[in-house]
Amino acid sequence: MICKEIPKTMYCHIGGSGTWGCEFPEDLNMEGITLLKRDMEFETPFGVTACMKLYEMDASITADHKTRQVLYVPFHGWKGLSPYNDTPSERIFWALREAGVKYILADGSGGGINPLLEPGDIICPQDFIDYTKRVSYLGKFTPYSMRMREIICPDLHRILLEKASGVFRRVFRTGIYGVAEAPRFESAAEIQKMYADHCDVCGQTMMPEAALARAIGACYAALYVISNSAEGINPNWERSIFDIYSECAPVVGKVMLEAMAAINPETMNCHCGENIIEMPKAVQNRLDM
Repeated sequence: MICKEIPKTMYCHIGGSGTWGCEFPEDLNMEGITLLKRDMEFETPFGVTACMKLYEMDASITADHKTRQVLYVPFHGWKGLSPYNDTPSERIFWALREAGVKYILADGSGGGINPLLEPGDIICPQDFIDYTKRVSYLGKFTPYSMRMREIICPDLHRILLEKASGVFRRVFRTGIYGVAEAPRFESAAEIQKMYADHCDVCGQTMMPEAALARAIGACYAALYVISNSAEGINPNWERSIFDIYSECAPVVGKVMLEAMAAINPETMNCHCGENIIEMPKAVQNRLDM
């Protein structure tokens, strides 16, 4: 259902494979969580967004002891399996900017490239290498240049690690995420290239999400479940990734809710907002000639 008004909130959870296997947040039955709206679509200059949900967190469970509303975007806002032929992320982030979102947590899954990673592990990467060839629309969101310094918010990253470490046996605190082009998966040769480039995990969603978050002035951090060994890394791997999705969804969902509740705007010490570079007027004038 297309809604005329976008709810105002500072908080967003971009869901992915980590919570794909459950109806989030309803299936978790977590105390203090109330679903307010569902099936919300919004018109944007890029087209209509995927359906979103709006849920409320009671003041009794939030770090600042204030009631907060959270926008939830299922499966990264994708419609179907060809996101890079479309603009799902741009649609979502345009709506998030209009909502006033400042804190974004994302979940997902990825293929393990680093031999230390096993299916079922959790990794919270702190950097990326973008191997995609998609058109960039960052200029539609900000007139400024952006540093990719600390593209993952250290404060949100710390919260995700803290909550995940209390539940999962193996949580990797850092890593490099290789961004592959959807909708197909990677070849063994492509994975070997990523391995040579020191990527630890591969997936399809960290970009453009992280860059768009910076463009709208929001902090961003993400948590990924290792759903399989990347192509060619472990030839004996035969289990379905969908089994992993179903098993991890309730646990990842709980971690994401607890992490969202733990965000306290009053104690954030990150410098994410300082990585937007405004060009000197003289330079901008030369570029505009």
